[in-house]
Amino acid sequence: MAAKKKKTLSFEEGMDALEAMIGRLGEAELPLEESIALYEQGVALCAQLEQELAQKRRRIEQIDPETGEVEPFEAS
Repeated sequence: MAAKKKKTLSFEEGMDALEAMIGRLGEAELPLEESIALYEQGVALCAQLEQELAQKRRRIEQIDPETGEVEPFEAS
């Protein structure tokens, strides 16, 4: 049997999926085991999205208005 390939989600698709998971976790009738599995998936997806955001942040550059030089983005 062939292994399933995991579809790579865009950042926006990942955020939508995470929001959907959060909504499902709010449902009172969700069984405990399903809630735990959904929570674990959400934590993993959140970590993936945070990593992607950090990579994008490193790509952003800003121009110093005084010198006109391009400098790396520094998070506050």
